[in-house]
Amino acid sequence: MTTPLVQLTFALQSFEDPMSAAMSHAMEYEKLSLQSDAAHTITLQCVLPDAAHEGDIISLSATHPNARGAQYFTEETLTNADLECGLVNLTLNHITQSQCFVMQMMLHGKHATLKNSLQFDMHIKAFEQGYCAPHINVERAKPQGVRKYFASMGAMFLSLF
Repeated sequence: MTTPLVQLTFALQSFEDPMSAAMSHAMEYEKLSLQSDAAHTITLQCVLPDAAHEGDIISLSATHPNARGAQYFTEETLTNADLECGLVNLTLNHITQSQCFVMQMMLHGKHATLKNSLQFDMHIKAFEQGYCAPHINVERAKPQGVRKYFASMGAMFLSLF
């Protein structure tokens, strides 16, 4: 498995570093731009904060700026192995089209309490024409006969009383 090129962290950079101190007024992340792979996925590596514990849930969502709900979402329950490594990979699947998103990474603890969150802008470029869901051949339901129709209507009518 290859390591993702983008690594996200909840923590701010150290102010001991002169460059970090000079850039403290700026956003932690500039607008990221990522290309999905041939499997129509994007994997981001998330550095776990010190507040992370086993059983916590880390999630990543991508929402179009004009939408209410996330178009892409993934979450992982942290294990002891994740905590020892200090990293967890989060993969967004089925990338359908190229566009800009507001990304949000969140760490939830016990009882769904929010421990940490991070928000940034990201441009996602789909692989070729993007993911197309496989066509599933669904057989049409057989039309009900007149007798079954009236029987179901009668049962519904009687259930009202």
